Amino acid sequence: MLRRPHGASPLLAMIAAGAVAMATEGRAWAEVAVLVGAAEGRVAKEPDPTRVNEPFAVAFDAQGRMYGVEYTRGNRLFCVAADGAAAEFVAGAFHVSKPGDAFPPDAATAAAEVRFHGLHDVAVGPDGLVYVADTFHHRIRAFDPATGTVSVVAGTGVAGFGGDGGPAAAAVFNQAYCGSLAPDGRSLLVADLANARLRRVDLESQRVATVAGNGAKGKPLDRAAALDARLAGPRAACQAADGTIYLALREGNAVVEIKGGTVRTVVNAAGKAGYGGDGGPARDALLAGPKYVSLDRQGRVLIADTENHCIRRYDPAAGTITTVAGMPTTIAAALGPDLRSTHLARPHGCCIAPDGRLVIADSDNDRILAGVVPD
Repeated sequence: MLRRPHGASPLLAMIAAGAVAMATEGRAWAEVAVLVGAAEGRVAKEPDPTRVNEPFAVAFDAQGRMYGVEYTRGNRLFCVAADGAAAEFVAGAFHVSKPGDAFPPDAATAAAEVRFHGLHDVAVGPDGLVYVADTFHHRIRAFDPATGTVSVVAGTGVAGFGGDGGPAAAAVFNQAYCGSLAPDGRSLLVADLANARLRRVDLESQRVATVAGNGAKGKPLDRAAALDARLAGPRAACQAADGTIYLALREGNAVVEIKGGTVRTVVNAAGKAGYGGDGGPARDALLAGPKYVSLDRQGRVLIADTENHCIRRYDPAAGTITTVAGMPTTIAAALGPDLRSTHLARPHGCCIAPDGRLVIADSDNDRILAGVVPD
């Protein structure tokens, strides 16, 4: 039986409704809401199966339901209803694992029996299927809410590289860290981190292709052909409406754009780990182990600057960067009156909710936060 996690805020519906109403009235609204988890952050050293543990990413379906994934402290997919009245673990048997653990992916299809291993990302397709990056099983899998079953979308479950041009289920990945949908919902971008490549799964043809990366790890040269470029830890990607892809490089401490078949660094051209550059040119800014990218409604890139414990925003039109959430370089759990004065602890995911708020997977605080980001 699937269990309902503790800590899902009963204020979720009221806060969401209030956000929409106040936005309509044109008044500022910036209250920070804890959607899942405890306000004080992680409450237990050992994972509690009745709570959400180490959330790594969130996504919303067409009905406003929020889906989220746990990393190795729980290995489950959970859902919070749009009205906040129900929250439950919908796929994955609770278990604790480590990145280096070796156990084969099981053949279970019943959602409650599947044993994921290190979920990193979640995306919801136009048809309602929920895609998850089952990273240490080297696969992308899908949960069907209508049937309560889990299927394999891409990956054999064995680490390696191969399968471009062929069926997705027969392709070979090595740590599939990201599975983000293209704007039209017809394909998934997969950050194939240990293969130093970004790959694409066409959900209609069920074929796989490499988008960027030649398999070598390193700092990419500006204007290098995408397929000839080295990539230093491709960790997460998102695609804009015009086809531009933004890719976070974890070890490269940078964000690159893939456009017109070439690669160019747009945030932190130096590639050095650190914090700095707010308000100025993004290429001169510093990041520390960025783990996620997504787009806001204006086409700006939200970056989970994980090891700086904050969320940054890159504006492609202006070429600048700002911090929009978190207290940079400080790891803590204190809530402030707004996101910019709220402490985070190694956030791994961020996205814009249907009501316009920024939602953050505050991973090491075992909670999910939401708040308005002023323009």
